Formats: sequence, C-alpha cells, structure tokens
Amino acid sequence: MAKVEVMQAGQDKWTWYQMRDAKLLMEHPDFDEHLQKWAQESLMCTHNQITSVYYKEKNENYISGTLAINMNPDHWEDVHILHYYIDEKRLVTIGDPTWLFHNMDNHEWNQYILGCDYPVDGFMFVVNAIIRAFFGRMDEIEMQLKEIEFQMKENNGGKLLREIVDLRNQMTRWNVQTVALKEIRFAIEEVFPALVKDAQTFHTLKVRLARIQMLQTAYEHEIDTLLKIDDNVANYRSNNIMKTLTVFTVLLTPMTALGAIWGMNFKNMPELEWKWGYLASLILIFGLTGLTYWWLKRKGLTGDILDMNLEHTSKKTRKKTVHPSE
Repeated sequence: MAKVEVMQAGQDKWTWYQMRDAKLLMEHPDFDEHLQKWAQESLMCTHNQITSVYYKEKNENYISGTLAINMNPDHWEDVHILHYYIDEKRLVTIGDPTWLFHNMDNHEWNQYILGCDYPVDGFMFVVNAIIRAFFGRMDEIEMQLKEIEFQMKENNGGKLLREIVDLRNQMTRWNVQTVALKEIRFAIEEVFPALVKDAQTFHTLKVRLARIQMLQTAYEHEIDTLLKIDDNVANYRSNNIMKTLTVFTVLLTPMTALGAIWGMNFKNMPELEWKWGYLASLILIFGLTGLTYWWLKRKGLTGDILDMNLEHTSKKTRKKTVHPSE
C-alpha cells in the first residue's frame, strides 16, 4: 500500500484514511496544517504516547497518538508501530495492520471498520484486535508456567530460577503494553463520551481490558509464588548444608583435639610405653565421638529441620489438648 486509501464509512458519515507511510499524509490535499504537523511529529515517534483534546463548546474533539506493540518476547526490538488520529468525522491510521487480521483477510478487516457508525468505533475495533492478539500470548505464558511448575517438582535448580525470572520480565513488559491500551480507553471515554456510551465496541474494549488485566494479575501472582517457593527451598537447602557442616565439625572435635595433643611429642608421654596404648587411644577417640553424636541426637540436632519443628509443635499441641473424663 504505497498510497493513501480513502474510504467512506458509516453510510458516508465519516472518512477513513489508511496508509503505511506518514510522508504520504503530509502531501495529501485533504489534510490541513494541523494534521500535516501531526504526521510530521509521528515520523519521529517510536514509543507509546497519546494526546486527547476536548472542547466542550466546539466540535473539534480529537485523539491522536502512537501505539508501539511488540508481540515477540525474544526480540523486543521488533515493534509494530501504529499512528492514529481520530475526530468526529475522520479516522487516520498509519502503519501495517496485517498482523492483526487473525482469520480475516484485508477486505474483511476493512469492511468491519467501515461498518462502524463513528471513527472512534472503528479505532476501538483495532484496539480490540490488539487485545485479542495479547490473549494468545497469555496462553503461551500459561503453558510456560505449567511447564515450570512440573519441572520444579522434579528438579529445582539455578536454570529453573532463570526461567522464572525471565517469565517475570515478560509479564512486566506485557503489563507496560496493556497500560498504553488502558490509557486509550480512558481517553476515548473522556473525549467522546456521548458517542461511546452505548457502543458495543466500547463495551467489548472494557471487558477485554478487564479480562487481560485479570490474567496478568493471576499469572504475576503465580510467578511470585514460584519465586517464593524457590527462595524457601534454597534457604532450606542452605540451612541443611550449614547444619551438616556444624554436626560434622562437632563430631570431629574430640578426634582433632586428642590428635593435636598427641602430635605435640612431649618427652613425658607414658602412654607411648603402654602395650595397649593405640587401642586405648582409638577407644577413647571413638567413644567420645559416639558420646558427642548421642548428645546431638538427643537434642534433635541431627534430624530434619522441618520434621523437628513439626514434632515440637505436635507435642505442644498434645499437651494443650485435655479431654475431660466422663
């Protein structure tokens, strides 16, 4: 489409100007200085922005802006740019909409928009198509969440944590893009309240935004839960490692201490002349080690930390529960 497509819509009540290059708009005879200035500014804009103007006593209300939508989480530099201008008689769109067609062809897409009563209705149809595309990406995130939950049951390692964090970053980016659509929704309600009050497209827009927000909130909560589980598992493993090292150190303390004493090689060491000196030394070392292990076990320091806490809680509960005799 290397030209400006001019289409009459809503039973010739309004006009839709569609093109893929803002330069064409600046040269079109139908556009005044105001629209040409907007087109020139649009050429430089590659991020989400919106301008809404509402004159209560004049019929000059309009919304203009840019939507920058990315649908590929692996390549966030791949952005679909849509510039738009809406007043009560004109809808101007600049950009390639083919990624929004879903199961429609170009003719069906145009007919849906041209069948709308007002320009703002046609634009809301475009926004609704964007949200519909978002739903497909939310389904992919749901599948990734299920896969991560399954993997977490089998093996909770550093690679899995990176996948969870990457998924969290994806959700943050999707939320940012959804915020831009929410802003458009409120701008439309601000500038064209009478036109959209009973419009089906506006009702669909509100419901779809509520649905996508519900999904994003639910998935964010689930991702945060997975991060907390991973953090708790990591803390539990760290505690077990520290406990194991502590118990191992305590068990080896008698052996280390006695070995250090005997390694000093003092002249007066009568046990060196004893017939059973080595045997007595070994018995003393292993005896003290066994005694130390028995003491640790009695204190509950050799068992599982969670089991120890649960057992302790269970005993306290049983003590507090007293059944009166009949």
